[in-house]
Amino acid sequence: MGEKLSTSLAKALFAEFFCTLFFVYLATSAVTSGCRTGDSARESGNNPNLTGNVIPGNCFLASSNLLGIAIAFGGSIAIFVYAAASFSGGHLNPAVSVAFWMSGKISAMRAILYVVFQCLGACTGSALVLAIDHIGYMAALGASNRLNTGINPANAWAAETILTCVLVFTVFAATDTTRSSSSGHLSVLAPFAIGLAVLLAHLVAVPIDGCSINPARSFGVAAVSHDWTHQWIFWVGPIGGGICAAAIYGILSAQNDKDEKLQSDLEEQQPTLRMPKYAGAAGVSVKQTNRAVAGAGVV
Repeated sequence: MGEKLSTSLAKALFAEFFCTLFFVYLATSAVTSGCRTGDSARESGNNPNLTGNVIPGNCFLASSNLLGIAIAFGGSIAIFVYAAASFSGGHLNPAVSVAFWMSGKISAMRAILYVVFQCLGACTGSALVLAIDHIGYMAALGASNRLNTGINPANAWAAETILTCVLVFTVFAATDTTRSSSSGHLSVLAPFAIGLAVLLAHLVAVPIDGCSINPARSFGVAAVSHDWTHQWIFWVGPIGGGICAAAIYGILSAQNDKDEKLQSDLEEQQPTLRMPKYAGAAGVSVKQTNRAVAGAGVV
């Protein structure tokens, strides 16, 4: 476990808690606010003046505002990854924390504590949405993850695994500061890249199962809405995808290190011809130019 509770660790845990809280609150509020329409209230059975089939949560999985929901999730995660980065690394997702532990980037104790505080933050964020917008929350079932009509568990599991693998691979690539020495990589753009990956994942998977790719987000909403249907998919899929991403990026990084070492060895064995650097016009003074002209015999 190898890590003592320190001030920096405490700050990291609070950052994971509050930023996950704000992320879940903003992202799921975008869903529930869109479900406060007459059709949605009719579907959820929350408006006594309307009649119809009671289908709680249908307005989320079959939402016509798919792009808006995707932007809400992607934009929210980009903002709060940026906010938490200097304190905790900005994981906000158990799949990311487990992948970082598997790669040896954080200790087992830190990974476990991150997951606990992420789940607590998600529960609190979902509870705030319920307290503020009860009708919208019930119409959308809090934006809980569950399988849409015609989707079987294997389909959802595969989608969650693949999309989380894409997300976590993006996290590894975007936050790898060692790449900046050999490429144009800019780690300052990491939150933007991560948010864009989340946005694209939601465009793909909201019609399938509401798109989790984050076990804390699924757990927090399920705990408040009491909808635990197929909850295992939203843990096994994302964590499995995160581990796959860690393995893939580890292989690529190891190969890259081998290539760089081989290149370095070749450069040491074969001395290169050093050419004088060209200073350009800015490196030539007026006096030097006059001397050169006078030496050429030009009056």
